[in-house]
Amino acid sequence: MDSRRAGGGTDLSGGEPALSVVIPAYNEGDNIVPVLAALHEQVHVAPLEVLVVYDFPEDTTVPVVERLQATYPDVHLVLNELGRGALNAVKSGLFRARAPYVLVTMADLSDDLTGVDAMYRLAAHGADVVAASRYMRGGSQHGGPLVKRTLSRAAGLSLHYVGGVGTHDATNNFKLYSRKLIRSVRIESTGGFELALELTIKAHLAGFEVAEVPT
Repeated sequence: MDSRRAGGGTDLSGGEPALSVVIPAYNEGDNIVPVLAALHEQVHVAPLEVLVVYDFPEDTTVPVVERLQATYPDVHLVLNELGRGALNAVKSGLFRARAPYVLVTMADLSDDLTGVDAMYRLAAHGADVVAASRYMRGGSQHGGPLVKRTLSRAAGLSLHYVGGVGTHDATNNFKLYSRKLIRSVRIESTGGFELALELTIKAHLAGFEVAEVPT
């Protein structure tokens, strides 16, 4: 995958970070402040590279992030040039990330960032996908439509117990990937948040290690 496919004009030169964090954003001006604060308070991996990926220059996220960059110089704005939508925003961030490990998290603080350090440790010890798992022992899920929660849980547990995938929660988008994996697979997802499931299954089938932590 060619990292030059994602644009934005941001200079990301310098030493390689330990962890890249990709945050797709769509008019998250009100939400981006607490999520960036939580990242820097709760994640102790350093140095970080935080990529806030937006679809269009008028996005309300942009001026807020620009103001915060004085406080958080490791935060960068990346323009999604692959086509609007969350899937392409995540792909743009994955292509641009420079660290050996890349975390995908949402801009609304729906993910529990206190688990990121544990996810990073598993990756540093050889895991190429580390899922934050709602369905393993110690994990839980709060909120969301009942049907969606039920289908997600059924899919995750079936893939784990029947398919042998190394996580109970293959559908959760809150995952950490090795850049080695990202560069070795062809992304074929076309919409929504299929990407997390696709990368997890392809990693499993290709013999990459899949691990998880409770969330």
